[in-house]
Amino acid sequence: MSSLSAPQKDILIALLDLYDKKRALVKSKEIASKTGRDEGTIRNIMPILRATGLVEAISGPKGGYLPTGKAYECFNIPKSMRSLSVPIFTKNGSKTDVVVTDILFKSVFSPDFCQAILKVMGNLSRFNTGEDIVIGPTPSGRMVIEGTITGRDDLHGELLLDVITLISIPKAKVQDVMSKRLITIPASMHLTQVALILYKEFIRAAPLMDGHELVGIITSTDIARCVSEGKTDITAREAMSRRPIIIDSEDDILEAMTKMRRSSIGRLVVVNSQQKPVGMITRTDILLRILKPFEMIEDRGIEETFHS
Repeated sequence: MSSLSAPQKDILIALLDLYDKKRALVKSKEIASKTGRDEGTIRNIMPILRATGLVEAISGPKGGYLPTGKAYECFNIPKSMRSLSVPIFTKNGSKTDVVVTDILFKSVFSPDFCQAILKVMGNLSRFNTGEDIVIGPTPSGRMVIEGTITGRDDLHGELLLDVITLISIPKAKVQDVMSKRLITIPASMHLTQVALILYKEFIRAAPLMDGHELVGIITSTDIARCVSEGKTDITAREAMSRRPIIIDSEDDILEAMTKMRRSSIGRLVVVNSQQKPVGMITRTDILLRILKPFEMIEDRGIEETFHS
């Protein structure tokens, strides 16, 4: 917020005020009129605000601008007063110029299907019935919806969606999900000793340490590869295939998921503020956290059945 210039702040404040009053896309000429600036100036500054994630722009004759959740946060505006602005992606992952401003679920009690009505802003004519789209993530619940368009109302700006997948990533820190039982291996340890430790401790990977310094990670796959190649008389450091990908214990699990996906790995070494290993987080750890509410409901259901 402090990095914005005075004109940028004025334009953003005007956009917030105009959007909250009309709950519709705001034109550049409306912002120009409210701020007393030239419309060309507004159009020149808007790309900067878009680049910082403060503004969404919808192109076309009926297009305009709307503020993002980040813009509201800049001015400490309560969540209850913020608008929803969620992007829509095509099946191949391309971001469209249409955004969702409200989501209404219907038929949630049907055992066969779930539908959602999407209130949207932008050019609806780019969507066709039968087309698969992905919406999300939503700002607060971090929900992503995958579905098939079954209806389109251009007049009221609505899409009817048959929901295929509905996923919500819980807000949780890595330290609350990770395995705190950390087994470390000296980098100079012989490979057969490493294999014995992994087997006895029933783990598939362990960080390699050179004194107090993290230098690598050894996995059961590394050991199997070395054995298959006849390389058994080597150290753990020689057997490791890659340097470890680390994540801070205070980071969100969504960041952990992103790092795993981008690096095509299933685990990360968790470090503290001093960059010292304090645990490991795996895809399984995250999956169990996502499934936690289901387990709570299941356990409660069993308990109520027992006492009824």
